[in-house]
Amino acid sequence: MSPDLKILADNRETLYLAEIAAWLHDMRKCSDKFLIGNSLDRQLDSTEKNSEVTHFLKDIKTIFKKIEIDFSEVSPIFEKVTLNELIEKGRPATLKKENLQKKYPWIVKTLGRCHGAAHIEKENVSEELFKQYKDYTMISNPFGFEIEIEELTPKLTSIPYDKINDRSFFVKSLVESFDYALGETRRPTNEVTLTEWSGIVAALYKSALAGSLLLGEKTDPLNLKWQFLVIKFNSEQIWGNAQNIPILATRKEMLTKGLDRVKVLIEEKYPLGNEVYRDQNNSLYVVPNIPNLLEYTISEESKTQLKQLIANEFAVDEEHNFGFKGEVILTTDIDKQAWWGQEPNNEDKEKNEIPPIARILSNDELCSPADVNAVENFWKDVSDCGICTISWLRPQGPTSKGFNRKASDCWVKRVTWRASEWYHSLDNTIWIDEVADSNGRICLLTGRLDLLEWLKPDGYISTIKVGSDANSKAILKTPSFARMHRIWRTTNKFWEDVKDDLAKKIGRVDNRLKIFGNFQSENNNSLKRDHSYKAMLDRIGFSIFCGRNNEFLIIENLTELANKFDFDLGKSTDKSPTEYLKKYLSNKKVKIYDSEGKNRLNPIGCLKILEIEDENTSYVPVIPILAEPSIFMTIIPADKALEASILIKTKYEKEMGKVRNRLPLSLGMVFAKSHTPLAALMDAGRKMLRKSNKDRSVNEDKWILEEDPIENDNKFTLKFNNGTKWEISSKMGDEITTDYWYPYFYAQGDFQERSNSFIHSFRNYENSNRWLIHVSELKKGDMVSILPSKFDFEFLDSASRRFEICYNEKGYRRDSLKALRPYLLEELDNFTYLWDLCSKNLSNTQIKNVITLVEKKREEWAVGEDTTVFETFVHDVLYNANWNNGRRPDDAKMSELEDAAKSGKLRDILELYMNILKYRAEEPFGGI
Repeated sequence: MSPDLKILADNRETLYLAEIAAWLHDMRKCSDKFLIGNSLDRQLDSTEKNSEVTHFLKDIKTIFKKIEIDFSEVSPIFEKVTLNELIEKGRPATLKKENLQKKYPWIVKTLGRCHGAAHIEKENVSEELFKQYKDYTMISNPFGFEIEIEELTPKLTSIPYDKINDRSFFVKSLVESFDYALGETRRPTNEVTLTEWSGIVAALYKSALAGSLLLGEKTDPLNLKWQFLVIKFNSEQIWGNAQNIPILATRKEMLTKGLDRVKVLIEEKYPLGNEVYRDQNNSLYVVPNIPNLLEYTISEESKTQLKQLIANEFAVDEEHNFGFKGEVILTTDIDKQAWWGQEPNNEDKEKNEIPPIARILSNDELCSPADVNAVENFWKDVSDCGICTISWLRPQGPTSKGFNRKASDCWVKRVTWRASEWYHSLDNTIWIDEVADSNGRICLLTGRLDLLEWLKPDGYISTIKVGSDANSKAILKTPSFARMHRIWRTTNKFWEDVKDDLAKKIGRVDNRLKIFGNFQSENNNSLKRDHSYKAMLDRIGFSIFCGRNNEFLIIENLTELANKFDFDLGKSTDKSPTEYLKKYLSNKKVKIYDSEGKNRLNPIGCLKILEIEDENTSYVPVIPILAEPSIFMTIIPADKALEASILIKTKYEKEMGKVRNRLPLSLGMVFAKSHTPLAALMDAGRKMLRKSNKDRSVNEDKWILEEDPIENDNKFTLKFNNGTKWEISSKMGDEITTDYWYPYFYAQGDFQERSNSFIHSFRNYENSNRWLIHVSELKKGDMVSILPSKFDFEFLDSASRRFEICYNEKGYRRDSLKALRPYLLEELDNFTYLWDLCSKNLSNTQIKNVITLVEKKREEWAVGEDTTVFETFVHDVLYNANWNNGRRPDDAKMSELEDAAKSGKLRDILELYMNILKYRAEEPFGGI
């Protein structure tokens, strides 16, 4: 009898309930009573003891006693317990030697083992030392940013316990409540929420039970181990080369839905374990430690293996039948390194095993191959046919609908469906022309947080100090599974919040224009619904979308379009571009072109515009692409790029600033005209992201402190020898408690003599044997290691310009004219400052003449190491410029401007503001 998965399907409901028990086994922590009871100033009087939560837990206990986890007739378990018994007794204590005589059921002891395996973050420090006050209990992210906890008891009581048998709905409700509760209230271990605390236990427990059922034996809880089922895919290959946003959105949505169906397969249909990590190229599941698990079949009758089941779920979307159908196969494997989490007897912490998440994620050998047999089948009985320009695997056609689009019929249908879906909502956009600013330009904004070092067993989690032992040795945070999960969810939420914040920052466009007209065909061509076309009038083109009943939407930035038709707000009687366009286009006849068809150069007919009116559904001119734990990509109007970048920088410094030296943020801005090929834009964005994907030891910079840190207004100010200034919060979220745990710096040098005066600093023997100096104990002249945050930008005046985005071994651009890029992220504010300095004191002509003179001499003189003459020239040019009213800025400001001009930084600033963003100086003051 071959091993199969049928036993999991047969016991699905019981496995669900067991998993829910693991989720709920610490549910009391989602209550205000728990916070008060663990606070520094706790006062549990008789009123509090008989509080709402006490009555609620008593009532829910009665309900849970009636619900059974019944494996009594299932081999090899043959046990039955109530949900209440499993919740109350499934603790690590059941495995202690002194409790062995109590003979707890195996499923109870196994839950206790899973609880211990998940939680190795309770470091041994004084119980009272870092407790919080009951009225000021804060919840932290993994990087030391705290917010106040909301009322918890209402969140606990509002969970829909009557839906406990609806697994997906109930777990979603638990997460929504448990995200606000803590597994541990003491600082600095107040970063792991009850979602991570309970969710990891549930994942381990579910897979442990599944493993027992599949193996046909009760594994001794002390011998339990787990593995990761790893699903890898190459997102760039799947959707990165899309020709337009509807194609990209369709292929990305199919990828996401495919992964979601796999999640249902593994978590619910055949409950093996739970997904614990997902990013743009990886999906990880905790599964039992079983050899050849991917070869397990559905049943004796069906020989379909688990690996094929996963591929099948990805291949077909039952709702729309839009799956990849063999065009893409997920690379599925079981990581061979089994691990047990906490040492089973909890006696030797040296034997604790951290999940190998970082090692799995660092394997960048991504491949999403096609099924050879499926591709062969696509081309069966096909001859003299071009290749589909969407999938690059199928033949075009077979109908004229596909041939005209140079694509297969199925992909034309899929993309049309995506456009149709947009047309029936209209509160967002999938059209780049609608995102473009008034100059017809867009920006692909990219961001990256380097997380790998935070997910390693010897990574940056162990740079965070918890306290000290009796011998004054630092006790450091343990990189537990729950902590790793919290980091993933925190950074993922960071980018999701950025996406929402950008939508608010950029604002909504109030309306579109809707055209009603009659189409007059040429050569029997026809317009197809849910498709975009190019309209031409007076040799000016604009995009329209064909809706229903001779209705068309203009899918352009209306201000830009009005400007093309010579709209001038100062001279026009129409005070808005929308009103101007209504009058200008009214009763006009425009030629229509199919820009995606084979005969794109020839019009397919004319459209007689009969009526134009407002379509009053507002939308945000933003196209989100990725918001994953480490990577972010979105398309926004070019003129909003700097505001957006500063918004991200500000949020990053607020929420991750205490560890910014160990968690670098890289931002990239790829500017382009709205009609630049999307594939070129995406390729350029990926090149900017990759620059940060280097070995950490290579990327560490050494910065020297110019003066002692200064503490003022609850923050430390640090000034470095490279001109950079940092402000790091010195307090926790209550603005009272001093932060002794997060703001540490790796420092170079021998600190043995100074160590006697250290109160917080320590030598990190855990992973590097280097000194970690608390920000308050740094001194002038200290050399510290920094993983710098940076930003870069490029304007793609042509698609080929993207090939100039390449970096040397030090991480800088290879092009000598752009060798200063990428800049430190902190210089983003300086860019704005220097532009304001120029634009408010010099005319546009002055600015252009100054920079032209400087850069021309730099080239003519081949400025090298001896720059004395060049520096004198730069000084004279700037001081002799025609400053507003003859008043040049003060000497300090002029010195900054000189330094920027000499280095070439001013050239980059003016390129960004004047050439790319089309900013102009405030006043015309005359020539040089």
